Amino acid sequence: MRVVMYWHNGRSLGHTAESAKVAHGLAGSGQEFHLSGLTGAYRGLDLLPSAMDVVKLPAFTNYDNVTGWATRGRAAMAAGPLFRMRAEMAEVFLRHYEPDVLLVNHLPKGAENELAPALTSTRGNGGRRILTLRGVLFDADKTNREYFSEEGARWIDQHFDAIHVHTHPDVFRLEDHYAVPGYLKDRIRYTGYLVDEFRLSKEAARARLGVAHGERLIVAGMGGGQGAMPLWNALIDALTKQDTEFDRVRLVTGPYLEAGDAEALRERAASLPWLEITSYEPAMMVWMAAADLFVGAAGANMLSEILAVGCNSVVIPRQVRESEQRIHAQLLADRGLVRMCDLPEVLSGAVAPVLAEALREPLAPESGNLLGGARRYPALLGGEEA
Repeated sequence: MRVVMYWHNGRSLGHTAESAKVAHGLAGSGQEFHLSGLTGAYRGLDLLPSAMDVVKLPAFTNYDNVTGWATRGRAAMAAGPLFRMRAEMAEVFLRHYEPDVLLVNHLPKGAENELAPALTSTRGNGGRRILTLRGVLFDADKTNREYFSEEGARWIDQHFDAIHVHTHPDVFRLEDHYAVPGYLKDRIRYTGYLVDEFRLSKEAARARLGVAHGERLIVAGMGGGQGAMPLWNALIDALTKQDTEFDRVRLVTGPYLEAGDAEALRERAASLPWLEITSYEPAMMVWMAAADLFVGAAGANMLSEILAVGCNSVVIPRQVRESEQRIHAQLLADRGLVRMCDLPEVLSGAVAPVLAEALREPLAPESGNLLGGARRYPALLGGEEA
């Protein structure tokens, strides 16, 4: 079965990591799936299965800022010509390759509508189209406007055969929060969070990483890391005030953190013997399992990994222009699975008592029933759970 997976690239690792989890679920199934990615992502491609091909679209960059996204081509192209070129490349590839299944992540028409020509021109060529959604999209007004208005919902109706939602319905259902029209509801399948339960004990994780027994370890990561420097400074300030409560902090900046900020962070760490900095950690879940406390961004991918590991965590919704992370994190906090500290509180210094409480009264969440979505994908694509 030929499977093409589209995801736009954006400014973080989240959609790449989400797509990679689905790809591994298919690649590891023992069934014959031929996987191709269609994306502009330029970080995190090592997360994909080694046998997966990637049709690389020219990348764009944007920035989560109150003044606007400032989208531009990474190769010094204006946004308009860049997305026209990406649209042509996507249409040519999909027309010639003729996949049996096309998975479109998050954006029903692709970034800046770049998939619309291909989805329209190849609709009669056979093959299934599946829209994949992380669960919480945006606030209700924006989501209803962009996905479930009459025009948006009819587009999904006409161009997609199914909607796969990568969360568990006990936590979040599209139908309960958004104005999903009736004619789309029977196409929705909730996979559960994509990850499986991470069956590595704290002691085994520490042995694998060489972390000493009894060492009080905090690990922190903000996903891709773009624009995270104010948050990192506030977090380090808070930790400095209680540095008798831990022995080491391992801070993973993310590969999208701006180069100047990354250098400034390393300079600051040079005077703090308990702080170590790394830009990227492919074994992040092992470090999460080894830690006494994990502090992380509240993106959907990271939240799913926290649930999989069952680690003691404080999560920070760090989006400036969108509320998705805050909504999702609050749902999990209400279930006692995470602690949440919102971005304004972190930047104002109010995170210190939250960290102290998390170290003093660690959470030990159990959520195995919410997981396993990637493992279900082969059956979903084969129609066994349709």
